[in-house]
Amino acid sequence: MCLSVINSGGISAYCSDCIMDEDRDVYFLSVAGYQTAVKGIIANVLEYGSVSVEIGGEYEYLSRSSQSYSVYYQRLPSGLYQGVILPKIALPGNNQPKNMFLVLSQHTSAAQELFFKHLEEKTEIPLHPSWSGWLWKEFSEKGWLTPLDSPVGEYQWYVVEINEDELRDTITMAIANKDPEVLVCFMKGGEHGSSE
Repeated sequence: MCLSVINSGGISAYCSDCIMDEDRDVYFLSVAGYQTAVKGIIANVLEYGSVSVEIGGEYEYLSRSSQSYSVYYQRLPSGLYQGVILPKIALPGNNQPKNMFLVLSQHTSAAQELFFKHLEEKTEIPLHPSWSGWLWKEFSEKGWLTPLDSPVGEYQWYVVEINEDELRDTITMAIANKDPEVLVCFMKGGEHGSSE
């Protein structure tokens, strides 16, 4: 793994993961180095300070997103320090805000599975597990599921926005139009349908 250098206020450390949106707002940041450097860089991100990451000889300037963050620190076996920040909306069981969540995964198939679990947790609309792929596609097409940029690291992140009324209307229209991807759960003896 090649680590990128991250700088802020004259201090430097290494960045192993950085996820941001198109406005360069940080959604996830993992920094490793000496304890004071790591804490200083994390503090600068949280306090809207100037932070840059060197990626392929170019500098990317990062901004703090408007989300509330959780911060985690740990001492590494090497004696160096690691700091991680991520928005609270990425944590399981966090119902605030109700209309948005994040999905983190190394693979798209796992992301789809997590997407469905989070969506089911956040919405009052009854959802069937066989709709997972269809919902992923619908959210992507409607702009409700936005992939974030990962210039450093191997993770995939997605921001998911939920409008329950529009989601309910989308499901209702799919049922009314007899969309086979949605109706599969209603078919008698089908893979996901009732056998009675």
